[in-house]
Amino acid sequence: MMWTSKLGNKYNKEEIEASHKQQLRFLEKLRSEPDNRICAECGKQGTVWSSVNLGVFTCLRCGSLHRALGTHISKPKGCTGTYLW
Repeated sequence: MMWTSKLGNKYNKEEIEASHKQQLRFLEKLRSEPDNRICAECGKQGTVWSSVNLGVFTCLRCGSLHRALGTHISKPKGCTGTYLW
């Protein structure tokens, strides 16, 4: 079975899903590091967002603020498995 991206490219769905699961495991390993459990903006425990261009993890509130900044400043992505990394 093939998966079609938003740009119209076609990929093997099984390979995409396997790669996605592997990336989520690695992301969870990174988030489990003591310094990455704390929001880089406000210092609260529990990170669910990441700014991929800044290389930081943020809490839900600060992640939504990063989304509002614009992608020319911060490129936030959810870490809960809803996005392909």
